[in-house]
Amino acid sequence: MSAEYRPGIAYYLANLVDQVGSSRFSEEDRAIVRKHMLDAIAAAFIGCRSKVFQDLIRCCPKVSKGRVWPGCGLERINTLDAGMLWAFAINASVFEDGSREGACHPAAAVIPAIIAFCEGKSWDAIDKAAIAGYDVMVRLARSGNPEFTRRGFHPTAITAPFGAAATASLLLGYDLLKTQNALCLAALGSAGLMSSFRSGGTQPLQVALSVRSGLIAAMMAGGGHSGYSLIIEEGFFPAYLGKTPTPPVDKPLEYKYAIKGSYLKPYPGCRHVHPSIDALAEIVKENKTDPSQIRGIHVRTYKIAVETEIDSLNERGDAYFNIPYALAARIILGRNDWDSFDERHFSNQQILMVMKKIKVDIDSEIESRYPSQRGSVVQIDLNKGKLLRGKVSHPIGEPENPLPPWIIKEKFRDAAGAFLSEKSMDRIERMLGVSGLADSAETLFEVLSENNMDR
Repeated sequence: MSAEYRPGIAYYLANLVDQVGSSRFSEEDRAIVRKHMLDAIAAAFIGCRSKVFQDLIRCCPKVSKGRVWPGCGLERINTLDAGMLWAFAINASVFEDGSREGACHPAAAVIPAIIAFCEGKSWDAIDKAAIAGYDVMVRLARSGNPEFTRRGFHPTAITAPFGAAATASLLLGYDLLKTQNALCLAALGSAGLMSSFRSGGTQPLQVALSVRSGLIAAMMAGGGHSGYSLIIEEGFFPAYLGKTPTPPVDKPLEYKYAIKGSYLKPYPGCRHVHPSIDALAEIVKENKTDPSQIRGIHVRTYKIAVETEIDSLNERGDAYFNIPYALAARIILGRNDWDSFDERHFSNQQILMVMKKIKVDIDSEIESRYPSQRGSVVQIDLNKGKLLRGKVSHPIGEPENPLPPWIIKEKFRDAAGAFLSEKSMDRIERMLGVSGLADSAETLFEVLSENNMDR
């Protein structure tokens, strides 16, 4: 052990990783991991479509033998760059999973780490690495939720290095001390600002770079290098939180493992927008709503949902954080899919008309239940005094209101269809089953490299 070794938060988290590595998991637990893996892959095939992503690829030297990225074809890049690209693509989709406890997106850090270090690893090791990575990242993010956001820091970006380092440490077979050092070194690469969302196209760079830093931290720990053992409580939390973490990192999670308490998205956009979409969906499912008859729409939700709102619509990323736009699109277009957030709809006069009639306020009762519940009440005031009301406590995709498996598969096929053949998509879905795994994880990620030229 290093001379400065003392048990602290990093030691606790390293122990947690070690315990996960020696535990046995049920088929139900493993099925949850695979759902999140398939969902993350679907997200990556959406996030890889931007010019920013294509330009980021050009920054990565090509190698003869290396890892893949979505739609890469025959080209390969090194391990660290692959982790970075997958992290960018998953986070750029604004369609990835998330944790309401930590208000972060663990898949953007954990799945890229698995892709980077899956060579020669069993599915059992991969399942455990995913569970450990989610636990570490969510516990750290939860201890600053919602204060991280209110202080201007992006919870996903600042905790991603720890999730990536924890995942990599288990896959690399590290002992307790090496894992602790990986987590301490991960703190050196932690950075992320909420203000970056004002330029949404490049915002995922901070998550991508954080994941790359976490992977480097794990590799450096494997080389025998140590970090300051108390850096999380004496450096990370004072810098990003300004106080002792509340709740403490070792407080039990809502569910036994963080991945079991993480949600999956049925449509893209900031998760804080989704409760209002679902509350509106309750109304339109039962009532035909003529936009010309709407006098006003009143939305009541929790504080962070209002505080993270982006009012002006200049690019797709703005719409993802705009409750009035999301609701108006649902009313006029009848959907909230990936296309509905496209910038070409920003000039739709019907959407703009409805948006002007929407008012969003903080509801004290709903706020008191955040973050264990992310609720919203939507009330539509129609002509002739008729009122329509919808209420949601748990949006679709939460563990209390789970996303059906067929929606995850449909999401994957819609996202990957432009890149992969039907045969490859069938194979990937089979490989991400729990029992009868005939193919290795490496085979899975090789299949993911197919592009239209390979058909």
